[in-house]
Amino acid sequence: MSIEILREISETPSVFKDRSKLSIEYIPPRLPCREDEYRHLAQFFKPLLRDPSSVSVRVQVRGSVGTGKTVLSRRFAEDLEQEAKRLGINLVHAYVNCRISGSFFNVLKTIIVDSLGYFFPQRGYSSEEALEVLMSVLDETQTHLVLVLDEIESLIRREGGDPLYELTRLHEKRAGKPSALSLICVFREPECERFLKLLDRSTLSTLQQNVVYLDRYTPQQLEEILNYRVSEAFVENAVRPETIKLIADIAGAYGDARYAIELLERAGVYADAERSPEVLPDHVRRAQVYIHPSLRRDDLRYLNKHQKLIMLAVARRLKQLESAYITMGDLESYYEVVCEEFGEVPRKHTQLWKYVVELSDLGLLSTKLSGEGMRGKTTLIGLYAPSSLIQRELEEMLGGAESGSEE
Repeated sequence: MSIEILREISETPSVFKDRSKLSIEYIPPRLPCREDEYRHLAQFFKPLLRDPSSVSVRVQVRGSVGTGKTVLSRRFAEDLEQEAKRLGINLVHAYVNCRISGSFFNVLKTIIVDSLGYFFPQRGYSSEEALEVLMSVLDETQTHLVLVLDEIESLIRREGGDPLYELTRLHEKRAGKPSALSLICVFREPECERFLKLLDRSTLSTLQQNVVYLDRYTPQQLEEILNYRVSEAFVENAVRPETIKLIADIAGAYGDARYAIELLERAGVYADAERSPEVLPDHVRRAQVYIHPSLRRDDLRYLNKHQKLIMLAVARRLKQLESAYITMGDLESYYEVVCEEFGEVPRKHTQLWKYVVELSDLGLLSTKLSGEGMRGKTTLIGLYAPSSLIQRELEEMLGGAESGSEE
C-alpha cells in the first residue's frame, strides 16, 4: 500500500517546474529592483578590472533581513570573476558565512581549502599563520581574491575587531608586494552600528569609504521579484496574478523578499498536496499561518545544539505560561529540564548567558531588563515569532538529523 501512495504522488503533476529556484542558496542570474545597488558595487570595483595588483577594494553592504544583501554580493562577485577572466585577469572570489564558519581561523581555512583548492591542516596553526598561508598562495599564483564575508557581525562578536584589522591593514605588512585581497563585508541591520563601534578607528575609516545600503522592498518591488521567481520555478500559468499580489502585500509590510519567497514556495506545496493545477490565494493564507517573518528556518538550522535547546526551552515555557516574557532564572530551570529530555549536560550559567546574548544578537530572542512590579533586576526573555511555531520547528530538528554541533 505504501509504495502505491508513493507512486501516486510521484506521478501527480506539480505546479513546480524547478523548486530549487526558490531555495535560499539559489543565486538568480538577474536581480530585479537591485540594479542601482549592483551598479554602485561595479563602480567601487572598477579599478580591479584595470590593474588588480595596485589596488585593494573594501566595501560594506548593509541592510535588514530579506533585502537581498547576500544574493547581491554573491551575484556581483561571481559576475566580477567572469568579467575578469574575459579580460585575462587572474581574479577569483570566495564566499564565507561567518556565522557558520565561526572563528577567523575557520574562515581562512575555508577559503584556502574550498575556494582555492589547497591542502591545509585542521589544527596546529593560528589565524595569523593561516592568513600568511593564504597570502602566500595568492602571491605564488598571482591571484587577486575578492572575499565576501557574510554576517560579519558574528565574527566581530566572537573575536572583536582584530580579524577585520588584519584584513584591512594587509598592505602595511606587505610593502612592495602586489595587492591580492579585496573585501565585501555584509552587515545585517540594525545590529550593524553596534558592532562597528567595536572596531578601531583606522579599520572603521577604511570600511566606511565605500558603503552600499539596501532599503526594504516596497510591495510593488516584491511583486516584480515574485513574478521573476515564478517564471523560473513554476510551470506556465500555475500562479495566478492575484496570488502574487497577495504575497507581495503580506510581505510588503516587512519589505522582506525572503519572507515573500518562502510564502510562495509553501503555497505551491499546498497546491500540490491538493492536486490543484494553480496556486490560489487561499494556499497563501494557509502558508501564512505556518510561516512568520521573524522565524527563519535556516537561522535555526545553523544554531548549535545547546542554542537550539535554549530556544526550545523559551518557546515551551512561554507557551505554558501564556506569557510575553520569562525570567533568566526561569529559563535556566526549564533549560535543564529540556537538556535532560535530550540527554545533554546543561551548560553553566556563564555559558548559558553567552548563548542568550548571541541569540538576541541574531534576532531570535528578545531581551530586556525587568521594570516595576518585579523584585530586583533581572533579564526578561521573549520571542519575536509565535512560540508554537518555534517549538514545532526545533522539535523536528532536534529529533532528526539537524541537531547541530555541540559547541
